[in-house]
Amino acid sequence: MNNNKTKIITRSFLLLAVAFQCSPAVALLAGEMSIGEELAPHSDLVEQSGLKPMSEDQLSQVTGQALFVSDKIDPTGAAGSPTDFTFYRMGLDVELALNANIDKIQLGCGGFNDAIAPGVCDIDMDFVRLMGLNDQRNGPGDPVTSDFVLTRPFIEIAVRNDGSGSQREVAGIKIGSQTADGYFGVGRDYLNPDGSPSGQTNQEHGGVCNDNIGAGALACHSGINRLSGAIGTELSGTVPITVTLSGSSNSCFGRTSNNSLCANNDRLFVDVTGTRLNKLQIPNLELQLDGGLAGLLADQAYAQVIEDLRFVHGFVLDESPEFGLSFQREQVAFPTFDKTGYNPISNAGWWLNVPELKVLDLVAEQQSFGLFEGLSALSPPGIPLENIELGQRAPDNCFGSSMFC
Repeated sequence: MNNNKTKIITRSFLLLAVAFQCSPAVALLAGEMSIGEELAPHSDLVEQSGLKPMSEDQLSQVTGQALFVSDKIDPTGAAGSPTDFTFYRMGLDVELALNANIDKIQLGCGGFNDAIAPGVCDIDMDFVRLMGLNDQRNGPGDPVTSDFVLTRPFIEIAVRNDGSGSQREVAGIKIGSQTADGYFGVGRDYLNPDGSPSGQTNQEHGGVCNDNIGAGALACHSGINRLSGAIGTELSGTVPITVTLSGSSNSCFGRTSNNSLCANNDRLFVDVTGTRLNKLQIPNLELQLDGGLAGLLADQAYAQVIEDLRFVHGFVLDESPEFGLSFQREQVAFPTFDKTGYNPISNAGWWLNVPELKVLDLVAEQQSFGLFEGLSALSPPGIPLENIELGQRAPDNCFGSSMFC
């Protein structure tokens, strides 16, 4: 190194912490200094800065908000149970905002859970988009400029036998947050701008997008291939139904904002829980009816819903609590953020925990049934609705002419 002094011009204040005989002091300097110059004595720095030294007793009385937080939750429950772990949590007392497009997410492929569904992954999604919500908080926000926000993100480690030096072992790791707020978009569709089948070939799965129901409708979509987790979902939508000799019915479920017939309904919640799921199944779904079949016999019907998850292209997370993604070698019940209870048990492998999300105001294509098949809707389990077009489109989160979304 040469002997030339390196000169630094400060455009703002420079904060220097000076330690002297175990008594910390802080000096606030401004202006110009040269590295290599001898600093003034400790007492001179304090005097020049206008600061006064604090004693150890005075320092011990100062409190503040920490950026980094940590915690330990002791085990509860029977030995060997999903709560019999010591949990170590390390987090940030911040809001983490991000806007991201991810071409492919695959977690936990092969391995232990092949006994449930061989040759696939615990979580497998195409074209994931993390973005913010619109002003109405019921759909995706502005592309690129809106943010998916995690409040107080943290990492949590589940340790079995924490009190034993020889048997202590990590059983699971979770990345989570107190709340998550934003729009989780996924997949892409092969529909025309008006929502009709385009006749295109699905590049991810094969098949031709050429119908509004069945295999031809499924080929119009890619997105969620497999999902492992505990997902608490609020659902609502409209399913127009035509029955031979009875005409068309306005049919809906849940509490809708785009169909006045169900505007005052009770909200419909469905828990989706399991490992390597690829379908949403709702038995005995209650449908509100108006006109057609309703005019003849009843104002309520039932349906059996079996829908491939590829038809779903987005979720609203409106300050959703207890958001988390974890992987564990055995079943683990991670504690809630406030430590007053436990989240649903996470199965072995990768697991997504989202207790509250919304898929609202779906608009399915018209469904036609014969008279006797239509009459089956009047009592459980109801008419079959399998892989019908739901009218949900993949959100746009691209900048300019950038593509995949």
